[in-house]
Amino acid sequence: MAWEYADLFDAEMEPADIEGQVSFWQDEASTLHVGQMGYRRRITKAGPRLEAEIYPAFGKEERGRLREAKRNQTPMKQQRLNEQRAKHQLILLIETNFSKDDYHLTLTYGGATPDLARCKKDVKNFFDRVKRKREKRGLGELKYIYAIGHDSGARLHVHVIINGGIEPKELQEIWGKGRTRADALQPNEYGLQGLANYLFRQNAGKKSAGQLPGKKTWIPSQNLKRPKTRRRDCKCSNARVRRIAGDIQNEAKEIMERLYPGYTFVECKVTHSDIVDGVYIRCLMRRWEG
Repeated sequence: MAWEYADLFDAEMEPADIEGQVSFWQDEASTLHVGQMGYRRRITKAGPRLEAEIYPAFGKEERGRLREAKRNQTPMKQQRLNEQRAKHQLILLIETNFSKDDYHLTLTYGGATPDLARCKKDVKNFFDRVKRKREKRGLGELKYIYAIGHDSGARLHVHVIINGGIEPKELQEIWGKGRTRADALQPNEYGLQGLANYLFRQNAGKKSAGQLPGKKTWIPSQNLKRPKTRRRDCKCSNARVRRIAGDIQNEAKEIMERLYPGYTFVECKVTHSDIVDGVYIRCLMRRWEG
């Protein structure tokens, strides 16, 4: 889940040549008093993906101001922020459950395209048959995430991320409605983020009558694991965190790889808010197999 007020920190900071104190990233738990501003550190692990964040933790008075600020956001901006949160949730879910041993399937229809209700039934039947085949072969549980989209001619097709174990040719036979394309997942330094964005776009904003699902653009199996998150509250002044922010932006790779051995640094972003003091630091890292 995204931090409640992360939306308000949307202005990127310029790098500052100020030496910081990286010990902030290490465990130093403390208690924040109501109304006293401090910082919270959150580490999220989703498979080989690691996200490290530092963001302000607010007391009762500050939270009231921030709730008011969120209410004053334009509907268009709020919709964009909601989509960003949903997309991030999908990225973490895919990274936690799938790897290069799994597949991205595209299921199409060879004849007339059915309506949405029939397409959903066809997808359910496909998964039921795959489950039975996996059980007969002693394979693990079926895991999947799928999204229904359409091409420029409004012909429905289905995108599926599915765990490996059954060959693409067999999956083609099980579908039996038309062509099936199967591509092995190919994570890069951003993992499977690109594929997650592609699935999310399949029917976002396209709710033509009866053709597409509503706001939810992807459907996961119920047995997927959730990313693991660890939080710590820290007594830390704004001045100190701003020094850390300057150090992180200039020397993020060295700092983060020293603190998290086995992970490779990918990127770091530092943002601030025009509404409240403080900075938001986000670092992305990845652990490579082998």
